[in-house]
Amino acid sequence: MVIFSNLRVWDIQKREFVKRDLDFQKDETTIKTSDTKIDASELIAIPPLVDIHVHFREPGYEYKENILSGSEAAFSSGIFTVLDMPNTNPITDSVATILQKKELAQRQNYVHVLVASALTEKNFSNLEEIEKHADAYKVFMSESFGNLSISYETLEKSLAKLEDLESRKPIFFHAEDPEILEQSKSYSSHNRRRPPEAEASAIQQVLSWALDFPELKFHITHISSGLSLRILEISKHENVTLDTCPRYIYLNQTSEIEEKLKQVNPPLRNSIDSAMLLKSLATGLIDMVSSDHSPHTLEEKLEKSVSGMPGVQELVPSILSLINKMEIEWDRVIESLYEFPSALLNLPKIDLSQNMIVLNMSDPIEITKNWVKSKANWSPFENQMFVGQMLYAVKEGKIVFENGNYLNRK
Repeated sequence: MVIFSNLRVWDIQKREFVKRDLDFQKDETTIKTSDTKIDASELIAIPPLVDIHVHFREPGYEYKENILSGSEAAFSSGIFTVLDMPNTNPITDSVATILQKKELAQRQNYVHVLVASALTEKNFSNLEEIEKHADAYKVFMSESFGNLSISYETLEKSLAKLEDLESRKPIFFHAEDPEILEQSKSYSSHNRRRPPEAEASAIQQVLSWALDFPELKFHITHISSGLSLRILEISKHENVTLDTCPRYIYLNQTSEIEEKLKQVNPPLRNSIDSAMLLKSLATGLIDMVSSDHSPHTLEEKLEKSVSGMPGVQELVPSILSLINKMEIEWDRVIESLYEFPSALLNLPKIDLSQNMIVLNMSDPIEITKNWVKSKANWSPFENQMFVGQMLYAVKEGKIVFENGNYLNRK
């Protein structure tokens, strides 16, 4: 038995921290502490967090990441649930590939891995069966990875089918207009080939579909530009939710990191966009925040100019650090990383008195390659200082993590 005395615990009803003395069992297989009472007066406890957008690369690209390594990175920062995207080989767009990924996910016990199915040209006729197994859907409105794009005609048929099935699974949209991307492909720089107008135009199309299919849950992911926000300020619908990523808040085209490491889809923008995104997250126009953890090896990034960057481990401390900078309130952080993601993904209610993460909000975390647990072994936030290191994790009333001491791997 371990007792935390004077622990400040987030009260989900009161929307504030309250001091409590809590006691938990230890997972004797992993936790070796001899402490029976811990002075937790300098610590805080919040609900276990959710990352709604990761690419753990398995199956097919395990040299970049796998479900085990990605899950360990997520869990080490206090994330208990992730939604894995379909950019794998084979693409996750059928019952067989969904079940394959779910079986792979069962081989680790760090996090609960939910699985998104792509909506593609070829799986419209199988949606009734896919609906029984997928946790969410992903739409690539333009080519971003492999053969994942879908024509608007086929997509509209798929949306109608999902509405007929009374689906409550969220539909994630990578919003970039293919026509604008085609018109811009001759530019030499990546950010000019994928301009903010492409994102904004695609978002307008998603908003139109949301009006046509009011019973479906539309989610626009990794919003990157102020232009998109200006549209959403006047046109966001009740069945539409939004997220952005720490990379768009902290980084921009002038950030002092290697140009090839900056390449992501959609691209990093400018400092004005970053400020608008932060304000929109703080005020609630942007509902949630995700990592869009999309790792590649450092060699690939530097030699092949591939798009994507790691970020699942950095997600929580980067957002928590905004609290210390007085850029965002605790209430919005809990909403954006726990409450709203849980509702979006239809997660069951859990007993928050028996499931929580205990954090240190004082001691700095330096982001270094040694800190990174992703197989990518690099971070776009290297040399930055964050706060919010998880010291303890509690699952079902049992301490399962203590200062880097993890659950046994399966």
